[in-house]
Amino acid sequence: MIQDVLAHIGLTSSESKVYLALLELGDSTRGDIVNKSGVAGSKVYELLEKLHEKGLVSVYIKDKIKHFKPIHPDQVMLYLENKKNELAILEKEAHNILPELLLKYNSSKEEQEVELLSGLKGLEIIFREQIRIMKKNETCYVIGGTKGSDETAIQAFFEKIHLLREKNKIKTKMLFNYRQKESTERLYSSKKYSGTETKYILHTSPVAINIFKNHTVIIIFGRKISAINIKSQDVAKSFIEYFQILWRTAKK
Repeated sequence: MIQDVLAHIGLTSSESKVYLALLELGDSTRGDIVNKSGVAGSKVYELLEKLHEKGLVSVYIKDKIKHFKPIHPDQVMLYLENKKNELAILEKEAHNILPELLLKYNSSKEEQEVELLSGLKGLEIIFREQIRIMKKNETCYVIGGTKGSDETAIQAFFEKIHLLREKNKIKTKMLFNYRQKESTERLYSSKKYSGTETKYILHTSPVAINIFKNHTVIIIFGRKISAINIKSQDVAKSFIEYFQILWRTAKK
């Protein structure tokens, strides 16, 4: 227990053994510490030096022999306080350089990226990003697909995401097959959600398509859900044009 706590505040296992041995011994020489701690004699001086640097051990010469004394255990709290202060400074410095790191990250990204994600956890990653990056009054476009075997869980998931879109004032235009009209009007009615418009087409598909910002997400429903997330402004623009063609011919 004690060694675990000391490890968490920054002492290695060997440093902890030497420090605890010294607390029990009091004023000691190298040989006493080696016998008590069980640490190799060749390493003890190095470990004592590190403990000295951390303010936990004092060193003095007596009869031309090095002696070591443990500093009062209160010093452990002071050492921890210093670590906290160092961490606070480091956190502030990290915050200051974050814009530069983001700039480098964005500049290094390829113009087009494609990633494959699986299951509802994969969809969660994609649509949480949608909520994060879309601004008030921006529009996302949905071409609904035929759901798979886990329909209840999928429906609950997209209801949750749609509530977040409405909360953030993100507009949604949705195209569904006529066979889905009853359920989608209940779930996504413009009377229920002021930022939502729904229309219906004859076309049916085993996939759903979501377009927002520079993302085109193709979701394949089945026994296992798979999603292809394409990050490309050109691809997104092309799919929005395709969506608008369908939208003009769709019925309410």
